[in-house]
Amino acid sequence: MRRFVRTLALTGATAAAGTLTLLAAPTAQAAPSDGPACVTAAGTKSFGRGEISMCPQSDGTTRVTGWVEDLLPGKGWGTPDGRCAGWWIEMGAKGGMVGPLVCPHFTSSHETTYKFDYTFKPAAPVTGAKLNAFTA
Repeated sequence: MRRFVRTLALTGATAAAGTLTLLAAPTAQAAPSDGPACVTAAGTKSFGRGEISMCPQSDGTTRVTGWVEDLLPGKGWGTPDGRCAGWWIEMGAKGGMVGPLVCPHFTSSHETTYKFDYTFKPAAPVTGAKLNAFTA
């Protein structure tokens, strides 16, 4: 009986010490928190299509990558639509701004697809993007 009580007491003390060790673990061992996530969007409309990804960087800038294609390139302001296909970058309560555009009817190469990869410093955190048609 005495051996049983001693074993029980020893087991209890070991378990209590283990619990204290877990409770006293420094916060540096906690899992690192992830920074803001990338915002992505894709879309297809009658005038264009594309994909965009906007990822916050550690220096406060946002990296913007993807592509946009003008499906109705036209010639100047004429047919079929005379507009540019592009992305409207949303920035929460701050509104937004015009992002990457492709305007094949205003360039000498007349490329209908634009691939982009650049960084910018947004006025507020980027919250989304919408494919849109713009008149240049």
